[in-house]
Amino acid sequence: MAAIEGVNDIRIVGGGIAGLSLGVALLNRNIPVRLQEASSFPRHRVCGEFISGVSGETLQALGVRDLLNDAERLHSTAWYDRTGLVFSAPLPEPALGISRYRLDQRMAERFAEKGGDLIEGERFRGRKEEKPSQGFVLATGRPVRTESHWIGLKAHFPGLPLEADLEMHLGEDGYLGLSRIENGRVNACGLFRKRGDVSAKGEEALATYVEACGLDRLAGRLRESGADSESCSGVSAFLFGAQDRAKESAFCIGDRGSIIPPFTGNGMSMAFQSAELAVPLLAAYSKGELAWPDALSQYRKRATSKFRRRLAISRWMHPILSTPIGQAMLSNLSRKHLLPFGMIYRATR
Repeated sequence: MAAIEGVNDIRIVGGGIAGLSLGVALLNRNIPVRLQEASSFPRHRVCGEFISGVSGETLQALGVRDLLNDAERLHSTAWYDRTGLVFSAPLPEPALGISRYRLDQRMAERFAEKGGDLIEGERFRGRKEEKPSQGFVLATGRPVRTESHWIGLKAHFPGLPLEADLEMHLGEDGYLGLSRIENGRVNACGLFRKRGDVSAKGEEALATYVEACGLDRLAGRLRESGADSESCSGVSAFLFGAQDRAKESAFCIGDRGSIIPPFTGNGMSMAFQSAELAVPLLAAYSKGELAWPDALSQYRKRATSKFRRRLAISRWMHPILSTPIGQAMLSNLSRKHLLPFGMIYRATR
């Protein structure tokens, strides 16, 4: 999109859900946008690929709702620990299943069709002459941490049978979610405490970590089905909760702003929601109606208000789901029909 006289352009660094949906929404408001992505589309990313909690109105406002028309509709969930089934129920509200490989590609194409300047395969280095400041949005995913006890692994499994649309498996120091996506595939995405005794890589890494968590039966299911090798990916060096944004003079959206533990199934929705929060403020800045420091301050306040509760609740629950004591408590409440699943589900959205 060519520069428009009297309008400041917006520079987005990062072409994930948050960056792409924000870019499309701004282009729909005739705001010039340049988006820089380190990799190329399409590509796989570590992600639950489970969309729950974002409204159709938000997706419509961002200009991407129709891109999800053929997403899988997910209606049921079943939770397991190492002893077997703990809990099963309908989801409080239907969720959507779609791979990042498909969704991000569609949004990148929409962004380009709208006239956005899309730069692929070029990592943003933050050089002095382009230090993120006015007009910059960081949607680069998690800030890299020097130390982290956790590793995230993901792979697609063609034709893997499921007992519910979303299966959650709780093991020792880790958990794995299985959910349906397009073309009869199942996305398996897990979070595990790093283990020095696990050295497997590639297709075998996920099943090996699952086995190390004491989930032998599940590991066997994964090996029997066989992972799509191209979809296998991993990520590490991250922390949960609101990320430190105090030193940033740019908007920080998506995981760059806050990371919710993956068991909630709310990470993709938060990416869309953070983009929606940023749109009117960036548009006002672009048109000269709002100074950059004011736009940035207002965004931080709105994002903190919107996400604070779910981040706090999920961080409290995370150790319960990944430790034997917490899992035993969960199983006991479920057997006594005292598990407030619906309330917890809604509280993390």
